Amino acid sequence: MPLAMSTPLRAVRSAAPARARRAAGPKRGQLQVVAFRSELAELYLQRAQHYADLTASAGSLTAEEAAQQLAPLVGPRGVTFLADGVVYQRDRTRDVRQLVDALGRQHAAYEHLVYKPVVAAVNEEQGVVFQAVYYVLRNKAPLFGADEPTGRISKGFLVDKMSFDKKSGAIVSSLVTRQLTLEERDALLPDPTAWQPAVVDEGELVAVPDVVAGPNDYKYMAEQISQWAGVWSSEAPLDVLGKVLAPDCRSFDGYGLANKPNGILWQGVPEARAVIEATHHKYDNRNQLVSYAVSFDHKLGFHHWRANAVERAGPEAGQAPQEPIEGVGLIAFNKHLQIQRIYEFDMKPYGNLTTFNP
Repeated sequence: MPLAMSTPLRAVRSAAPARARRAAGPKRGQLQVVAFRSELAELYLQRAQHYADLTASAGSLTAEEAAQQLAPLVGPRGVTFLADGVVYQRDRTRDVRQLVDALGRQHAAYEHLVYKPVVAAVNEEQGVVFQAVYYVLRNKAPLFGADEPTGRISKGFLVDKMSFDKKSGAIVSSLVTRQLTLEERDALLPDPTAWQPAVVDEGELVAVPDVVAGPNDYKYMAEQISQWAGVWSSEAPLDVLGKVLAPDCRSFDGYGLANKPNGILWQGVPEARAVIEATHHKYDNRNQLVSYAVSFDHKLGFHHWRANAVERAGPEAGQAPQEPIEGVGLIAFNKHLQIQRIYEFDMKPYGNLTTFNP
C-alpha cells in the first residue's frame, strides 16, 4: 500500500523491494501493467504527486492549510527552484511560507482549470523524479502593466525535474521547463507571432502503443535514452540511429522559441542524422546525460542532457561557451521501443525573448 507522507526514510530503506504491482481495474482486453519498483521509489513518486496536487489546489486552500500540507515535503533549507535560463533567469530558494506565498500569487493571476500530472518517472539511484504536467489556465488578474485581466485561456505542458534528499526524502530542488502563457507571449516577444510551440493535448503526452510489459522493457528504454544522448557527442558513430529512432520519429519544440512550423524541430531519421552531423561539423561537443528516468507504467521516459560545445571555426573557435547548453524532455517510444516522439525544452539563450523573473 502507498506509504504515508510521514514514513521515516530509515524504515523505507530497510524494507524489502516491493513486489510486482498490477494496475487496478484494467479494461477487458487491455494489457495489465506490471511495475517493478522499491518502496523508496514509491515514496519519491508519491511526494512528487502530492506536490503537484498542492500546486493545482492551492487556490482553494487557506495559507495555513497549504503550509501544513507542504511542510512534510520540504526540508529545513527549503526548495531551490533552478533557473532554466529561458523563462526563469535565476535560482530561487523558498521555505514553506515563501512557497505558500508564491502559490498564492500564481493562483491570483491564473485560475487553474486543469493542472494534471499525466506521467511521472523516478530514478531512485539519483533521487530524481520527472513529471510531465498538462495545464489549462485562465488569466484573472492584470499582468505586465495591463489595466484588466485578459480572461484568455492558455493551454500547455511543463516538465518538472525534482530532486530529493536521500536521507530525509525531502524535496530539495525543482527544475521546471514550461511553455509560455498567452500573456507572457504577448509581453515578452517583440513579435508574438514568432512563437510556435508544440501543441499537445493531455492524452497525446501518453499516447503510446501499450504499457510497459516488465523489467526488460524498462531496462531497454533506459539504454535507448543513453544511446540517443551519446550520438550528439563529436565523432560518435551514427549507425545506431536506425535502432534508436522510429522511422516516423519527430522532435517537438517545447518552448516554441525556435519558431519552427507546428513546433517540429525535425522529423524522420534522415533529417535527425543531418541535424546531428551539422552539429558535429560545427562544434567539438561532449554531450552528457545528466539524468534520466523511465516510466514504470507507460512506454515513456525523460532525459536531462548537457552539451559542452566549442566552435570549430569562426571568431569564437576554440573558446568554450560561458555556460553549457542543457535540455530536458519527454520521450515517447513505439511498440518496438524505438524513440518516436521527443518533446524537448532546449535551455539556451533565445534572442527573441525579453527576460523577466516571475
